Amino acid sequence: MARKSSTPTTIADALRCVKKVRQGKACTVAELKASVMLLDDARKTALGTIRTLKDKIAFMMPFTNR
Repeated sequence: MARKSSTPTTIADALRCVKKVRQGKACTVAELKASVMLLDDARKTALGTIRTLKDKIAFMMPFTNR
């Protein structure tokens, strides 16, 4: 049975859609929009995590340099 095409709901689904676009294959507008939104959210989350980790490292550095 063929897989039913639906909008991506995970980062892996979004990356599959990106792969199709890079290969020149067709994607629906809904798939592209969902992929862009998911990847944008992932980027924002990653940047927030990096910022948090930098703050934690800066806080802990005085304790490690004693």
